[in-house]
Amino acid sequence: MSKENQKLFKEKGYAIIPNALTDELRNFVTQYALFDEMQNFSANDEQIPDAHSKYADPVMETMLLHLHNLMEEHTGLKLFPTYSYYRVYRKGNELTKHTDRDSCEISTTVCFNYSYDDSKYTWPIYVDNYPVTLKPGDLVIYRGIDLEHWRDPFNCPDENDWHVQGFFHFVDANGPCKDWKFDKRDTIGSNPKKKQQNQNLKSDKPYITYT
Repeated sequence: MSKENQKLFKEKGYAIIPNALTDELRNFVTQYALFDEMQNFSANDEQIPDAHSKYADPVMETMLLHLHNLMEEHTGLKLFPTYSYYRVYRKGNELTKHTDRDSCEISTTVCFNYSYDDSKYTWPIYVDNYPVTLKPGDLVIYRGIDLEHWRDPFNCPDENDWHVQGFFHFVDANGPCKDWKFDKRDTIGSNPKKKQQNQNLKSDKPYITYT
């Protein structure tokens, strides 16, 4: 499949990978995100101001590194990771049509999980006018700065329904956006909004492996 996706990505600018995450991993991340929403709600998202979202969350930064090799395998490119982001969507949330900034040259959005019955309701993301319906554990790779992408309003069946989605961004290590490596942070895992925390880092490489 990786060779087929490399061809699709080169021709169309996007490619879908089903079952990219194990059930155990996606369920772990989903539960973490919902607990984080409950305990540490953050709504600083310019695109969806009332949705819980986080930049450079430690679990998601770990997922960013976890997906790195998979992204290179399915794009055929040498990539630098830039940053992670995630959202918990609730009823009425809408992701308007947009393209991304330079650090999102090559991105993936991962469906961790949702609470609604997908035999009765689906909520695709549109990439270059193509509707991509992701099941839990699926992801789509796309050229974020080139292709418009969006979601219609989340008209879920129940007021308490949710949808947990992650966004993991990379740049071509040999391309025009390579200077956005780590989103111009010192390292993966740091948060520029928490300067004191960054100053107290005990290591200049606080992750286990990196290729």
